[in-house]
Amino acid sequence: MTESTDITGNTESTDLTPPGVNAAFSTPDSGQSRASVFMVRGEWAVRHEAAAVAPPAEGGAMRDLWPGLPTAYRNGFDAACSTDTARVYLFKGATCVVYDFVQNATVPPNASPASIGDRFPGLRKDAPDFAEGIDAGLPAPDGTVYFFRGSRCVNYDIEGDEVLEQGAIAEFWHNPDHPDPGIADGIAAAFNHPATSNGYLVTRDGKRYVECDTDPARHRVTSGAKVLRDRWPYRTFLTLLDGFSGRLWIFDAGSGQTIRQGQTGRESGGVVVSPDGFRVLATTLGSGGGAGSLVLLDITAGSLKTVGAGRSPYRVAALPDGSAAYVTDASDEAVYAIDLVTGNARRLDIGPRPEDVVASPEGDRVYVARDTNPAVAVVDTAQHAVTGGFGGDNTASCMALTPDGTTLAFGIVPVNMVAVASTSGGGEPPLVPVGQSPEQLVASPDSRYVYVANRGAEVKVIDVAAIREVTPIRVRDRSNAIALSPDGEHLYVTSQGVDSVQKLRVSDGVQVGEFALGSALDRYAYLAIGPAWG
Repeated sequence: MTESTDITGNTESTDLTPPGVNAAFSTPDSGQSRASVFMVRGEWAVRHEAAAVAPPAEGGAMRDLWPGLPTAYRNGFDAACSTDTARVYLFKGATCVVYDFVQNATVPPNASPASIGDRFPGLRKDAPDFAEGIDAGLPAPDGTVYFFRGSRCVNYDIEGDEVLEQGAIAEFWHNPDHPDPGIADGIAAAFNHPATSNGYLVTRDGKRYVECDTDPARHRVTSGAKVLRDRWPYRTFLTLLDGFSGRLWIFDAGSGQTIRQGQTGRESGGVVVSPDGFRVLATTLGSGGGAGSLVLLDITAGSLKTVGAGRSPYRVAALPDGSAAYVTDASDEAVYAIDLVTGNARRLDIGPRPEDVVASPEGDRVYVARDTNPAVAVVDTAQHAVTGGFGGDNTASCMALTPDGTTLAFGIVPVNMVAVASTSGGGEPPLVPVGQSPEQLVASPDSRYVYVANRGAEVKVIDVAAIREVTPIRVRDRSNAIALSPDGEHLYVTSQGVDSVQKLRVSDGVQVGEFALGSALDRYAYLAIGPAWG
């Protein structure tokens, strides 16, 4: 299945924090499909195998995954509540519908949503505010269900149509061993592990969860808050940005599924997948010679927010904790630190022609390539100040920092070289010839190699310890952008004028995939890869 959707909206905002999942449910093993956990965010859903700790087995727009949903539910719903079958209660506003996820149809077929109060008359009688909307639902092993709204919870007997128990979430699920699990103000979603009494309550931000015992005789939380993506990992997404037109593509890096396709702006200079996994960050020039922007694109929602980022923003890097992005501006001889929650930008003089920027693994430093001596400026992110530099008297452009943080490789375009510099400094770094102009560098996960896109029909490979070129990887066209899978097994390559991305196996250089773009790229392109929700 392929999903291709244009980016929608372009608004300024002072609240840049993206929401997490807003609904979730589970279905048991049906013989036709394995026991699964579904997570919903807006109009997008993913399916995890319940027993696995692995990326989702699939993901897509709900209108494609579940075409039998009522029209109003295809662009999202507020809550879900599983049963002991593939039939699930779905809620939106003050309405409810039952959906069979094996038959892919409402129950009964073609049923219209009913009011919550009509479906659950006991709510209308004893907890009337719940009939106006539900935040989450959770089945109990005795056949009753829990409904959540705001800071309150009820236990409901479906057969008897009555509220059995109700109260504040903080008291209802209290366990003195976990006195502050972070759910007192409400939850975004809830789901059970099929065929057990173990449940999960997702915190209001949609990004964390607590475990719970769902048995009505002992309902309680059984853990502190944990990160949702640690238990239910993300897929790996590949992002491609056309540097001239600002066209952008997002693919599942494994299957090649098109997740999103659209437009960010014009004359972009770089793109990264944000650490939270919900957005991509890209730079773009302003229209009519105005100020440029950092673009924050919500991957699955398609919504786009922009914040000011200097006159001519170019390259971008995000701190590992997702708190800030750093954007270079060559025309202003500056780097801008942009708060990814508020959008506030702080300018810092950096020297002539700053180009690429990368963050240290700890996020305490940012390295900026520039055209002066020393070629790389070191920015202390806590002090918001340049505290040093290294790289000698060179003109640094594209960069790659090894994951262990010890080595920074940077391209020197005028001499077709890549410098291999120690981040601890120390004079002129050794240089390695790379054939033609180095355009984009990536480091291997084990910090042993740096790969170089160089406008030749091959990707150069530098052995970091030996500081020399080893066997290159042949490509079909002249490479201008590359990305490496997080496990280091696959290389993604684009070239000027091509209309696809090549996926190559690093071990032998064999092409194992090709992602179609539908139109040819311009001269400059940028690739980024990382775990993302969707």
